[in-house]
Amino acid sequence: MSQHTVQFYFDYGSPYSYIGSHLIEGVCDKAGAGLEWMPMVIGGVFKAVGHTPGFTVEHRRVYMEEDVADLCAYHGIPYKARTEFLFNPILSLRATLAVPQGPERARAVHALYKGAFAEDLDLGQPDVVIGLLNDAGLDGAAIAESTQDQAIKDQLKANTDEAVSLGIFGAPTCVVDGKKKFWGHDRFPLLEHYLHNA
Repeated sequence: MSQHTVQFYFDYGSPYSYIGSHLIEGVCDKAGAGLEWMPMVIGGVFKAVGHTPGFTVEHRRVYMEEDVADLCAYHGIPYKARTEFLFNPILSLRATLAVPQGPERARAVHALYKGAFAEDLDLGQPDVVIGLLNDAGLDGAAIAESTQDQAIKDQLKANTDEAVSLGIFGAPTCVVDGKKKFWGHDRFPLLEHYLHNA
């Protein structure tokens, strides 16, 4: 069995990606697969594919809030309902790209997601992002400064464009070896089966 690489496409505004971020490392570890964290702008993806976000429909929003709470309880994932669901994720997405791929980026992802969905913090605020990254043992101020680099801005756009070109329409989506897609953390059993058998 050859080693696979899983790209985990996500946006910090996606609570289901928060759940997926807690589970994906275990899936990849069990299969001996590499993992790459791929921040994207889900709003840009929705716009490109003409998708209406679930939170804009009242009945779906109410269900989603209950569903996320139930799923987090089921998986033992810390969760605190957001006072205001929407926040601007761009700063945190760029900050993630300013951290090298691998264990350091994983720490950044977990720290920022914890702020969003376990502590009800606004990731659109620089002081919040800096504090969360510092708590993860990273240099939050330096990372925040790097988010203004054009290369980082371009990379976030490139990730989003790449997601659209791959046929991604929601988050989280895992792409194996640049081709096979699995949308949603609830498809992780299928992802794990594929990693072990493809």
